[in-house]
Amino acid sequence: MKKYAAALFTGTVLLLSAMPEKGPDHECTSWMVFFDLTGNGTAVLHKNRDAKARNVTAMKSGPASPRKWIGLGNNDRLCMGMNAAGLAACMNSGEPCIDPPPAKGEMTTSVILQYLLEQCETASQAAKMLQNLHSQGRYAHWDRQGSIYFFTDPREGFICEMSGKFCSVQRYSSGYAFRANIWHNPGMAQRARSSHTRFLNNCGRESVVMEALNTAIDKKHRIELSDILALSRQDQMPKDSPLKRSVCSQYTNSASTLVIHREYPDVLSTAYVLIGPPRHTLYLPIPICVEKFDRRQSETVWSDAAWNRFGALGLHAPIPAEWSAFEKESMARYEAASAEALSLLRNGKKKQAVRMLNQTASEIWGKALEILHRTMKELGTSVTIKK
Repeated sequence: MKKYAAALFTGTVLLLSAMPEKGPDHECTSWMVFFDLTGNGTAVLHKNRDAKARNVTAMKSGPASPRKWIGLGNNDRLCMGMNAAGLAACMNSGEPCIDPPPAKGEMTTSVILQYLLEQCETASQAAKMLQNLHSQGRYAHWDRQGSIYFFTDPREGFICEMSGKFCSVQRYSSGYAFRANIWHNPGMAQRARSSHTRFLNNCGRESVVMEALNTAIDKKHRIELSDILALSRQDQMPKDSPLKRSVCSQYTNSASTLVIHREYPDVLSTAYVLIGPPRHTLYLPIPICVEKFDRRQSETVWSDAAWNRFGALGLHAPIPAEWSAFEKESMARYEAASAEALSLLRNGKKKQAVRMLNQTASEIWGKALEILHRTMKELGTSVTIKK
């Protein structure tokens, strides 16, 4: 894959440099990182979601759900998430194709995503169930182009690429894998009908991911959470780069880094969520064992505040030093709490572990709320959150 991406990058460098700044509406970029590269035995699924919808919130399963899950979405449509069994999943739009799925159908992409998180324990099960739903003609996509599903668990991951009449599945168990909004799986190229501009734009974002992750490996021999968070906010390239756009665009409305714990996925797995344009909001942890959402998490206030800041400062706004310091401190605090929770779990004290993680996350969200209010005040606007 690295040789293919490098050759593609070299052969298209001049065309990429001539691309206009404004891009297509869909610029989702997602990647999986497996336990051999994370350095701590976890597996990671990340998604930068790019869409015009702005009212993004954290979401969680309801009381009637057969399996507990958490994630991000808007208008009750789940876009990325993970469940208590240790399965993480997300979906990117695919390519315009010769056999597009129906715009209306029994199961839209977000409905399928939630259904699979509720029904499946492993990535393999999710991939097989998705294939079955597809073969039964139950898959629909509102914009009449194909899809790319990602499924990751502590052992392996799958990328499933779908047009209306064909589904191609690739398995991964080490290293990392990525996709923007184009297909790479066998059998998909002949179905795709992307323009040169669209295709090259997606190749460019994929090469940005490859370069960032490889740089982390070269420097530290692993890919850490901080590397992924920084990559998700990368908004522009160096002046000497032929690429004019990175993974963070004017339409990026949310991101989530889903970290799957191998030993205790039902307690220690964590979604690090970013609600709103990446350079205008804070990363905050949600443990899979979250007991309840408060108004800070389930209302659109984070999204609203981030878009207010985006409107005032634009895409390329700097990350405030206070934010960077807070995130570093809060991540370290949550990591320490997770280490203590692991010790409690190994001693049979699950209730105490769950309680401590929920309390730690709640306090981090509360501190973030203070920063949010202060930031909005400096911009001459305000947000209202009832505690």
